Amino acid sequence: MIKWSYITNKDNSARYTLGKLGEKMLFFVGINPSTARPDDLDRTVARVENFAFNNGYDGWLMLNVYPQRATNPKDIHSEVNIEMHKEHIEQVKQFVKEHKHFDICAAWGTEIDRRTYLKDCLKDLVDAIGGDKNWIHLHELTKYNHPRHPLYLPAKAEFSKFDINFYLNKL
Repeated sequence: MIKWSYITNKDNSARYTLGKLGEKMLFFVGINPSTARPDDLDRTVARVENFAFNNGYDGWLMLNVYPQRATNPKDIHSEVNIEMHKEHIEQVKQFVKEHKHFDICAAWGTEIDRRTYLKDCLKDLVDAIGGDKNWIHLHELTKYNHPRHPLYLPAKAEFSKFDINFYLNKL
């Protein structure tokens, strides 16, 4: 039986977690969530699931730098919604406290540069998750050294170590 994690805010304008729980989990960190939900995955989340299952994980979780739902990252808030961000970080901290064993795949792509506040949101998210975890990325980094978005990668893309602390210090 599949056990889902699906946590949103009351009006469903923000999603904090979406994933299938397992013993060996792989968390993916994208930039922002779209409309995907359990049993109705979008193309990105379907790719995330495939990358996880095809690489020996029996569970996966989609997290995001910023929790506002938008099918296009251009549509996210021009300024950070502090309350939405704080709730997001609290939900992630609670989830991490309950699920201690996981790897994390950085997968936000170049969209991290879209809004100036996203880098601060990423730093808060890394603090909530723990920078000491096993961070990885798929394929090669972009020319600006951002981890690539999974939607546009070959199915056989491989994981590499990602030094999240080095990355954050360069932002």
